[in-house]
Amino acid sequence: MNASVPTTTSNRPQLSLGDVLVFVWRSKLLIIAVTLPIAALAVFGAIMTPVKYAAVSRIQVTAGTESMFDPIVGDPVQNAVLGQEEITGSEVELLYSPVIFDRVIQKIGLENIFPKMQQAMDKAPPAQRPLVYEKAVDAVRKGFYAGAAPKNPVIRTSFQHENPQMAARVLNSIIQTYLEYRADLFTSNDKSILSVQRENLAGELELADAALERFLVDNRIGDFDTEKTSVAGLYSNVTDELFKIQAAKSEVSGRLASLNAQLSLTEPTIDLYVDSNYEQQLLDLKIERESLLSTYLPGTPQISEIDRRIENVRALIDNEGQGIGVVRRGPNEVFQKLDQNRAELVAEAEALQTRFEELQRQKNRIENRQIELIRLEPEYQTLLRDRAILENQLRSLTVREGEERIKRSVTQADFDNIQILEPARPPAQGKSMRKLIAGAGVGFGLFTGLVLAFLLAFTRVTMPTAGCVSRTSGLPVLSSVRPL
Repeated sequence: MNASVPTTTSNRPQLSLGDVLVFVWRSKLLIIAVTLPIAALAVFGAIMTPVKYAAVSRIQVTAGTESMFDPIVGDPVQNAVLGQEEITGSEVELLYSPVIFDRVIQKIGLENIFPKMQQAMDKAPPAQRPLVYEKAVDAVRKGFYAGAAPKNPVIRTSFQHENPQMAARVLNSIIQTYLEYRADLFTSNDKSILSVQRENLAGELELADAALERFLVDNRIGDFDTEKTSVAGLYSNVTDELFKIQAAKSEVSGRLASLNAQLSLTEPTIDLYVDSNYEQQLLDLKIERESLLSTYLPGTPQISEIDRRIENVRALIDNEGQGIGVVRRGPNEVFQKLDQNRAELVAEAEALQTRFEELQRQKNRIENRQIELIRLEPEYQTLLRDRAILENQLRSLTVREGEERIKRSVTQADFDNIQILEPARPPAQGKSMRKLIAGAGVGFGLFTGLVLAFLLAFTRVTMPTAGCVSRTSGLPVLSSVRPL
C-alpha cells in the first residue's frame, strides 16, 4: 500500500513519534535552509562584536567614624556601629552612584571614553544632547561592576572597555572619584550649597558693582563722597569769596563817593602865575641902564634919560599896580590825582562787580549740583548699602567655604578605613562573546528549522509510514512499496 495515500479531512493521520521523526528527517533541507541564514547572521554579528578588556581592582572597606552613631548625650560605649555586610552593601551602592560616573566622564572626557557617543551628541540637536549624555553615563554604569561576598570587607570592581588602557584609566578614575565623593558626603553635606551660594553672591555683587558704576557714569560722578566733599568745599570757598568781594565793593563804593565829593569841591585848573608888562619894561630899562653905564658915566644925558624913563615906569607901577599882564593857568595836580584815584576805583569797582557776578553764577551752579547730589544720595546710599551687604556676605561665605575645605581635607586624610588593595592595571587578555553569539545563532537557527519541521509534520494530511496508514484506517497493511 502506498504510504502517501491521502485521507479525508475528518480522518487525520495518526502519527507516532517515529512518524514525526520521519517527517522531520524528510524536512532536513528545510531545516538547513532556515538554519544557514540565521547562523550566518550570528557569525557575522560575532565577528563584528568587539573584544572587551576588563580591568580589575579591589577595595577593602571596614567600619569607620562615618558609619558610627555618636550620640550627643549618653555613654560613648553604647555607640551603634553598622555591621560589615551593611557597610559593604552601602559602599557598593555608593559606587554605583550616577554622580560618580558623571564626574568620571567630565574628568576623562566623553570623546576619549566613547568617541562615537561624543560624535552622536555633537550631531544631535541641542534639545536631545542631554538625553545622549545620559545614555553615555548609563553606558559607563553598564561597563562597571562592583560586588562583594557576604560579610567580606573586600569589594571587587571591574570595568570593561575595548581599549585595555582606557579600561584601567576609567576604573582608577571611578575609584578616586568615589573616594572624593564619599569624603564630600561624610564631611560636609552643604559644600555644594556653600559653593552655589558663593557663586550666586558673586554674581549679585557683580550686578551691584555694575549698577553702582552705571549710576556714577550717568550722573557724571567719579567718587560720590569725594564729589560731595569737593562741592561743599567749593561752595564754602565761593561763599567766602563773595562775602569778601561784597565787602570790597562796599569799601570801593565808599571811597569812590568820598573822591567824587572831593572832586566836586576841587577846581580842575588853577592860576600858575601872572606876567606883568610894567615890570618887564622896568626890568628891561634896568638892564639897558646897566649896559649904558659900561659906556657912559652917571650924569650924562644918556644915563639921565634912562633914569627918567625908569622913574616914569615906577610911577606907573605905583599908581596902577601891576597893570594888565598875562595870567597863566594849568591843570590842578590835586584834582588830577583825585581823578586818577577815582578812575582806578571805578575800574576796581567794575572788576569786583564782574568777579562778583561770575562767583554768583558759580555759586548757583554749585548749589544746583548740591541739590542734585542731595537728590541722588538716597539712591547712591541704597546701592552702596546693598553692595556692602553682598560683599560682607560673600566674604563670610568665602571664609566658611575655606574652613569647610580645610575640614574636608583633614577629615579625608582620616579615612583610613578605605584601602585600595589593588589598583587597576591594563588587562593583558580580553573577553569576547563571539563564540557564544555564534553558538546561540546556530542553535536558534536549528531550533527555528525544527519548529517549522514539526509544524509541517502536524499540518500535513499525508501518511509517511505503513504503520500510520494502519492506525489511521484501522486496516492491516499487507505490503508497502518503496518509491523508485
